[in-house]
Amino acid sequence: MNKIVHTLDIAAERSAVYQALITTEGLSGWWAAGVQAEEEPGGKVDFRFRGEFNPVMEITHLEVGRGVHWKCIDGHETWRDATFGFRLREYGSGTRLVFTQQFSGDLEDEIFGIYNYNWGYYLESLRVYCETGTGKPFRPK
Repeated sequence: MNKIVHTLDIAAERSAVYQALITTEGLSGWWAAGVQAEEEPGGKVDFRFRGEFNPVMEITHLEVGRGVHWKCIDGHETWRDATFGFRLREYGSGTRLVFTQQFSGDLEDEIFGIYNYNWGYYLESLRVYCETGTGKPFRPK
């Protein structure tokens, strides 16, 4: 099974990064402008991109200020049953985020490379959003 891992340091307080990961406003500021988030364990996070890529996540675990965990329950087939983790800890005067995506099955190298690259882009968008208030989320045309 394939697993993506990214670690990044964000010059923002951990509470601000956490809010960017759990709220509709935060998620729409860095990942996808079309999102609805229920901010509680068992809640759904429904992302709207375009075409068939519209993942729906279930929040499987929240640790206030320290982490968010999702499981993809609907939407894009290659993401179905994948798990996602965003772990946060203080680092210097900011926050260190460790992101993981564990796929439920094996992916072709090319597809895995696309997802890994895209996560790098959007996690950089998260960093910029948390530090400046303006990210680079997907916006449907």
